[in-house]
This record gives sequence, structure tokens and C-alpha cells, in this order.
Amino acid sequence: MKNRYIATLIFLFTTSVLSAQTTLKSYRSEVVSYSYELHISSLEIERSKADMLRAKKGYLPTVTLSSERSLALRRKSEGKLVSDYMQLGVGQTIYRGSAAHSAAKRAAILHERSVVDDELMFMDVRYAADAAYWQLSRAEVLRGIIEEYVAAVDSLRGVVKRRFDEGYSAKGDLLQVESRMSDARYRLSQVEQSYLIALHDYNTLRGVDLDRDVVLADNIFDAMPMPQRVDVTTLERQHPLRRRSSLQSEYARWGITAARAPFLPAIKLDVYGTMTPRYSSPNGEILNGAVVLSISTPIFHFGERHVAVHSAKIAYLEEQLRGEETADDIVRDEADAWTNLVNSYRRVEAARSSLDIARENLDMSIFSYGEGMTTILDVLQAQISWLQIYENVVAAYYDYAMAIASYDYVTAKD
Repeated sequence: MKNRYIATLIFLFTTSVLSAQTTLKSYRSEVVSYSYELHISSLEIERSKADMLRAKKGYLPTVTLSSERSLALRRKSEGKLVSDYMQLGVGQTIYRGSAAHSAAKRAAILHERSVVDDELMFMDVRYAADAAYWQLSRAEVLRGIIEEYVAAVDSLRGVVKRRFDEGYSAKGDLLQVESRMSDARYRLSQVEQSYLIALHDYNTLRGVDLDRDVVLADNIFDAMPMPQRVDVTTLERQHPLRRRSSLQSEYARWGITAARAPFLPAIKLDVYGTMTPRYSSPNGEILNGAVVLSISTPIFHFGERHVAVHSAKIAYLEEQLRGEETADDIVRDEADAWTNLVNSYRRVEAARSSLDIARENLDMSIFSYGEGMTTILDVLQAQISWLQIYENVVAAYYDYAMAIASYDYVTAKD
């Protein structure tokens, strides 16, 4: 019964610890939920949608009501001193050089672009979350390594102190170990500072207290398989940057129509009715109305139309060239990111094997010194070698984790 009670307590404690751990996936969700940039991007989508709906109203007729009251300073014959005049009109633009159509198309394109911009912003936020997560993981691992290093130096100091008291070691050995201990504590202070800075960055992105502790469920030492390489042709065609560039080009193309529209004929139909109240007119109440079809067209304005259209065409060609440049950048960035990923994975494999060798060399050096078979300098050198290799291993694993994050970012994964 007692053993069952203890096992239950252990299970509950373990469950609570695991539930408090933060995975990379859950941290991404926290950052995305808190991100001001994404909230602003969502508002931009709503604003562009409203602009698009407004632009579509350009197809519809307009209804206007106007009223006028005038006061004459001098009476003329039977006229009234005060007169009122009201007019109700309905106007419909029949043709205006496709100005309304181009405005609606351009507004719709801007709305589509805001959606793509939101995708790009999501990619930026997710990459920032990955970077903050792995930076904190690296800082946590480095802090643990230096703590182990401090403990190893302290243990060596105990061995040297015992041998010095027994007369087997010189005082110089003890002083060298004390100097190494001071250096180890200095390193520990540095990594603790780096950890706190990484923790602040981590908590800032998710909008919590900067000093709140966190337990990371994922670690840079976890096995992370190599991702599959994407098809470059499909990537170049479907990447959000490419789609945004295409929308920019389409927007500029409709800009040619918008630039030409003011110089084309305009046809408008107006229907209106007027009413003059009885007290405003000597002849009593007057109702009137009319249907007006107006046509106007510019004839000559010193070549302004040609210049305006030419400028719009140049802007369209510029956007097309930018689109081709964007496509080249996407292909190049994918190749660079894949190269970085492959080589960082190779460094991980090389560093992993060298760490085992350095650990074995350190253990043998400490044992040999305890048996009087080697000098303290050999032991200290073995410690430094172990520490440097361990730091290289951490750097290799961190680079590999960031290489995966970078490749996912460059290829717009998910």
C-alpha cells in the first residue's frame, strides 16, 4: 500500500512537470497568438477588403438630394423675398474609359496582396519563434556544460589539495587549479547572463513576464531528421513572394488602364426632378424634371495622355522585371539554405564522435594524475580540450536546428 502511494505521487509529479513543458509547436502558437505584427496584418486585410467593396460601388448609380433657400434684398414685381428650390437626381455613369472597372480590379488585387503579406508575416513570426526557442535551448545547454565544468574543476581541486597535503603535489599545481577555478566561475557568470537574455527574448515574443521560468520539451540535442528537399520549380511558382510579385505586376498592368481612362470619352445619364414650393413662386407650386445624357471627351492637352500611359507602361515593365528577380532569389535562397542544412548535419555527425573521444581523454588524464603518472598541465589541457569540443558540439547542433528552421522559412513550409 505504501509503495502504491509513493508510485502515485511520482506519477502525479511527473505528469505535472511534463504538462508544464513547452514544445516548439506550442511555443509557436503562443507567439502567433500574441504577435502585434500579425494582429496589424489582420487589420490590414480587413481594411483592404473594405476598400475593395468601396471600389465596387463605382459601378452603381448615385442618388442626390439638394435644397436651396435664397433671400432677395429687393422685391421685384410680384416675386417673393424668400424662395426655396429642391432637386432630386439619379446619375449613372455609362462609360468613363473603364476607370471604375480598373479601380475595382486594383482594389481587389490590393486585398489579395494583403492576404499574401499576412502569409509572409506569419513566416517571419514563426521563424522568430524558432530562433528564440533554439537560442534559449542552446543557452540552457551551455549553462549546464559550464556548471559541469565548474564541478569537474572543483573535483580536480579536491584531488590536488589532497595530494598537496600528502606531499605528492607541488603548490604550483594547486595554484594552477585555483586559477582554472576562477576562470570557470567567470565563464559560468557569462553563460548565466546569456541564458537570462535568451529567456527575456523568449518571453517577450509570447507576451509574459520576462523572468518567468520555462521548461523546454524540445532540445537541440534531440534527434531531428533531415527534411525532404522541395521541388524548386513548384516552390518558385507557389512561393508567397512570387505570388506577391505577380500581384504587383497585375496591379501595375491595370494602372495602364487607369492612366488612360481620364483621356477617353465619358458618357453619363442623369435623371432629376425639381420642385419649387407654392410660397416661393407667384405661380404656385412648380414641379419639373429632365433626363440628361451627357458626353464629353478631351481633344488635346499637349500630349499628357501619351506621357501618362507611357509612365504606367514603364511601371508595369519594372514590376515584371522585379518578378523575375524575385524568382531568381527564391531559387538561390533555397539552394543556399539546403547547402547550409546538409553541411550543418555533417558537422553534427563529426562533433558527436569527437565528444566521446574528448570525454575518454579527460577521464584518463584525471585517473593518471591521481596515480602520479601525468602532470597537472596535462589534466588542465584535457579539460580545456573537452570544453572546447563540447562547445563545438553545441554550436553544431544549434546550427543544425537553425538550418532546419531557415529551410522551412525559405521554402514557406506550412
